[in-house]
Amino acid sequence: MRVLFWLVLAFSLVQCTSLQKTADRKTAAARMVLDKSGYLYDPLDTSCDGFPRLQVETMPGTCLGMVMPRDRAVDRSNDKSFIKPRTILQIAGTQDFLVVDMGGWSPQNGRLFLLTRSGSAPYEIKTLKLNLETPHGLALGPDGFYYIGERTRISKFHLKNNQVTDWTMVVGNLARKEGYMHPLSQFVFDPRNGDLYINSGSPSDHCVVQGTGVYKSCPEDQAQGNGAIYRIPAQLLKNLPAGGVKNYEITALGLRNSMAMAISDRGYLIQGENSRDFAELEEPYEEINVVDLDNGVGRHYGWPYCYNFHATSPEWLFPENKSLPLHKQFKKPVDCSQTNPSGIGDYQAPWLLMPPHVAPLHMAYYKGEMFGDLFGDKLLVTWHGYQPTGHRLVAYNVDSNGLPLAKESSSTFGFNQKGACSTRKAFTPHGGMARHGSYTEIISKWDEVKGIRPKGAPVAFTEASDGSLWIVEDRETRSIVRLARSASANHQEPCDKSAAAANDPQVQLLAWRSAIKESPVLEEGYRKVQTELIQKHCLGCHGNMQAQDFGKDRFSNLDFLVKNEWILPGNLERSKLYGSVARVEGYTPMPPADKEQIFGTAEGERVNKIISSWVNSLPTDIDNRYSQFKMADKRNIRAKPSTSATVCGQVAQGDIVYLDPRPATVISADGYKWSRIYMVPSHSRLYKQACPAPEDGVYYISR
Repeated sequence: MRVLFWLVLAFSLVQCTSLQKTADRKTAAARMVLDKSGYLYDPLDTSCDGFPRLQVETMPGTCLGMVMPRDRAVDRSNDKSFIKPRTILQIAGTQDFLVVDMGGWSPQNGRLFLLTRSGSAPYEIKTLKLNLETPHGLALGPDGFYYIGERTRISKFHLKNNQVTDWTMVVGNLARKEGYMHPLSQFVFDPRNGDLYINSGSPSDHCVVQGTGVYKSCPEDQAQGNGAIYRIPAQLLKNLPAGGVKNYEITALGLRNSMAMAISDRGYLIQGENSRDFAELEEPYEEINVVDLDNGVGRHYGWPYCYNFHATSPEWLFPENKSLPLHKQFKKPVDCSQTNPSGIGDYQAPWLLMPPHVAPLHMAYYKGEMFGDLFGDKLLVTWHGYQPTGHRLVAYNVDSNGLPLAKESSSTFGFNQKGACSTRKAFTPHGGMARHGSYTEIISKWDEVKGIRPKGAPVAFTEASDGSLWIVEDRETRSIVRLARSASANHQEPCDKSAAAANDPQVQLLAWRSAIKESPVLEEGYRKVQTELIQKHCLGCHGNMQAQDFGKDRFSNLDFLVKNEWILPGNLERSKLYGSVARVEGYTPMPPADKEQIFGTAEGERVNKIISSWVNSLPTDIDNRYSQFKMADKRNIRAKPSTSATVCGQVAQGDIVYLDPRPATVISADGYKWSRIYMVPSHSRLYKQACPAPEDGVYYISR
């Protein structure tokens, strides 16, 4: 009996424990909130080293926790909130942080915030300074001042009793112009001597000077000194002239936008290049460039004449110049084929290439203890990009000089796919492959999953005193997250490892085309967006809107808007098309300042109404209008749902095809039920020239 008693008691305890765990899970699930940023989490959860765990895949042994969600990022004393937070820095000797918010692109809308915590309460933000001009750069200088970079200047200040004091101009005349493409001031100090190095981004993407006829060099690069890195000696910083420093040395040229910079203890400046914006998804590659501050000053790193390792930019053979031997042979002003630079102005090829369009925005060497065994002393880089290669945090292995280790062998990079695991793509850049880096993804599965998380938007990070990494996200996310150690709260993304599970993004474009084509209201709205906005106000800057995946037709602009996430059905605030034209805080104003303006005019109001009416009426179920099917046998592909319709091709047994799964779209005719099937114009199962390609790629097969 005694044995039986203990068995019954043990069973009861196990059952109670199991029931308690189930109850706890249900309670936690009930507490889950979907923040305005797009993250789903339990605000009372502390499993990620004291913070709520986010469902973002990080390397084993780590987790990503929510510190400051968008919904809470408001100063209760004045209602000032995050608009476009960019950089963060821990205040020495405290658990508080400084956060720079550039304030979108509106004039004097930037802010400096204090991120502070009182006891065990969540962090909150307090305003320290307003009316800053698109600030970005933030660092603690060797003189004990905090340095902050604005559009045309760099200033420094002290922080006493949580108040900004001793505000002093350091640099006051950084060259900028209206419509400037890269106006943000980023900078870094040389750890050896305190010299200051400043990014001077290029005013344009590729420096095509329209209507100027023949010219031998890009004026932005050669005459204006843009696309460069400047140096201010530490001695000059110690003895500032009135109004700040007005003259500086050029350390490197031909760098389109050096937002990510770090200097090793051995005197090498490592630069992450935000390369040109080709329309191709896999070109050009981003670069890591190395400037030897002791022996390699004054080299030219290629922009806008060269890209990748030794490829020549196409504009320098454009029509009005193609007859000139200077441009036809492309020997000067920069020789992209040069491999052994020895003097000032010589072309210096990249140290190595990063995947295309990753958009590196911040880098630093990790020196802390928390992750010492995982990525100690490695070079960390945020990949901010919108494209499938972006939204990651990576760690590069480095040598004794702090230079990223290069691999000569072939390698691949991650490429996110909607609905499936990330695939791998080979490094195959235009102009050939010389070296790629040896890196590890720390945060990888950071793509959007609706109702779970937004697409990651990592800008800058800081290493806190405990070794954790605090990361700022901008765009619509506008949050601060924290990477910490965890053996139990690590999130690993479940996904279908079958290559067939990933939906072809081109099919989504076809589904969008079909949805617009089927609705007279949507089609009329799209026609107005094209004629009243795109053709009048956009094509001068966005010429690539016209040529997309399926050729230049009336839906090419729609392809562009969908692929580049400019429209979010039913959500005006998160639709860039509306936000940019209506000047919603946090969006890049369009048209830019150097173009004809429509904001605040009757024309602008009319265009806003066209956009808002169309976006609010767009369907929200596009992803439910196509689905993968595996063919059980072969079927003819027909132009119409009829046995008498032209046969346009044939799918074979085992083929993965995309059908419209909605019962309402199935058509009964000639004794068969017909389903809509999406096929891109170049599909291998279509007979060449058998049928005119439909605009929306919709054909029919019998079921």
